[in-house]
Amino acid sequence: MIVRLFDIQNDKVVATEHCYTLNFLKEIMDAYPDTYMSIYTYLFYMTCPDPEANPFFHLPEHEKEDIITAESGLEDSPEDPKIRHALDMCTKLYETPTSRAYMGIKKALDNMATYMANTQITDGRDGNISQIRAVAKDFDAIRQSFKGAYKDLQDEQQTSVRGGQGLAYDQM
Repeated sequence: MIVRLFDIQNDKVVATEHCYTLNFLKEIMDAYPDTYMSIYTYLFYMTCPDPEANPFFHLPEHEKEDIITAESGLEDSPEDPKIRHALDMCTKLYETPTSRAYMGIKKALDNMATYMANTQITDGRDGNISQIRAVAKDFDAIRQSFKGAYKDLQDEQQTSVRGGQGLAYDQM
């Protein structure tokens, strides 16, 4: 089951009991009394590993922070030491071996896709056609591993209720 550092209620990120009891989240609340909810929103979307609750989950990592900073209404700098520490801690608390494996395969797949999209094909003795063929050949195997890791991640995050139905993130 996924750790629940924040909740979503009425389409907004809200504080849970952890925001009052974990020092790194309580420090955010105390240091930024007027803007802590936008910081919590930023932290939630940057770190929540549930693709059903986090619309930014599938973004390439190098684009994620800028987009989430803009979309969360974050007024404070994400480089602020308290915010950076909270981001690191939330990431650690959400991590599992399965999520780390998923993120590793996702990064490899993103790197391969970027390489194939940005590399000009050249032929001849010093060309790169053989490297591009090798990447294309390996792509499907890595994509299959990615799909398996994604399914494992989803299975890990499922919580069942009576009758075998799943529970939404904000109902956990």
